[in-house]
Amino acid sequence: MMVVENGYGGLGPEVLSTWLRTCFEDQTERQARANSMPALQDMGGGEGVMKALRTSMASGIASNEVLERRMDFGSNYVPQEDPEPIWKIAWEALKDPSLVFLCFSAFVSFGVHLISPGGSMEWVEGMAILAAVLVVVTVTAVNDYQKEQQFRALNEAKEDVEVSAVRDGKRVHVSIHDLVVGDIVHLCAGDQVPADGAVFGKSDLSVSEKMLTGETVLKQKGAYQFAS
Repeated sequence: MMVVENGYGGLGPEVLSTWLRTCFEDQTERQARANSMPALQDMGGGEGVMKALRTSMASGIASNEVLERRMDFGSNYVPQEDPEPIWKIAWEALKDPSLVFLCFSAFVSFGVHLISPGGSMEWVEGMAILAAVLVVVTVTAVNDYQKEQQFRALNEAKEDVEVSAVRDGKRVHVSIHDLVVGDIVHLCAGDQVPADGAVFGKSDLSVSEKMLTGETVLKQKGAYQFAS
């Protein structure tokens, strides 16, 4: 296992993320014995991990270390994808078959004006049609853009839930986005798992991984229990 010299006993972001990914990918006892368990032992077991991360089940982390840990390991936040620019939304609106037909009619009017002797007024009708199309596309694009912004704001509010964590020896409620590596989180029935992590203390803990794997069966979480 790669060891990174830092203030956390060599447990850098790469080491922790690799181990957690290995735990998730190990689906059989044989894989766990060959990969997850040796990796955990290399880090000193559960106690070794907590000691290296300067945390404990009883005291958690110090509140004045939150910013430092966020800088060292990153934030517990996945930004949303950039919204589509309004010109793309307008272009999609312009692809509506009825608007395409109206644009074709406008250009036909321009063509009639060019080939008509004496200069007809067909170009006025063409300009009126294009003006109507422009109004429809603009209104549609603005409405769709505003709806998307409102939807993104609702998603942000929905994901920003509070969880129970231990800091300075006290149980406090913090935003899911404020969690950092080393936080001790207490989960109750119905709670959302707020981040990747390891279970070091449990009482009949089962987790639904339907959103990750599609499986509806609850998965037991905790220490590995191998058949003898």
